Amino acid sequence: MSALAKIQKDFCKSIRGHGDQEFLSHMTQTSLPKEELLDIHHNNIFSVHIRSLRNDFPMVFSMMGELMARPMAQGYVEANFPCTASLEEWGAGFSSFIQRYELAASWPYLAEIASYEWAKHKAYCSPEEPLLTAEDMKKFIEPGKEEVVFSFQKSCQLMAFSHPLEDIISSHQEGKAPPETQTSSYALLVKHEGFIKVFWLTPSLFVFVNRLKEGQDVDVAFAAAQVLDAEFNASQAFNFLLTNPLLHR
Repeated sequence: MSALAKIQKDFCKSIRGHGDQEFLSHMTQTSLPKEELLDIHHNNIFSVHIRSLRNDFPMVFSMMGELMARPMAQGYVEANFPCTASLEEWGAGFSSFIQRYELAASWPYLAEIASYEWAKHKAYCSPEEPLLTAEDMKKFIEPGKEEVVFSFQKSCQLMAFSHPLEDIISSHQEGKAPPETQTSSYALLVKHEGFIKVFWLTPSLFVFVNRLKEGQDVDVAFAAAQVLDAEFNASQAFNFLLTNPLLHR
């Protein structure tokens, strides 16, 4: 192991809380104590990672307030220090961490807000593919075609929540108290032309789209939707698929 590699290894051990002494031996004495200099590095690194969480989960920080959210974010960094140079996938466990964080119990919907925000992050990082056109759609309804399987945009995220997130988010943006209802909610997120579009779906439309996204046949998806809504309108559902940037060629 080279001298530089040894320094880097000892520094990482120090940052992860496995002792500072080995890294301190590499530092030269200055007017400031070595421990204070190392604390500066620690604080800078943790601040960068907390800022990354704040960028990915702005509503979580806004709902809790900076004084409450920052210690929680610090705890996440300490428990889940990233092992790669990229932070793109690092925040995936933040929602689960929030569920276990005792002080977040005052916001029972907060973990789902984090899941929603992470889905937007994932959608934004996904590529955009050529959209399915009306002409392309004709190929799916050719006579004798037994199965129809649609291809969804890679950015497409379908999510089911146990709280009314649409109303909670709307109330928060308007500066109002969250609703007290305990109804479920269903969201579809997709990236189009660099922006994230969010659609809030009925339970039956969510099931229909989800079955299609899983690669199941239209008849199976339609039957599943009818279980929840006997009057489910397949024509309206297809119109939703074709008039929004969900499917690719």
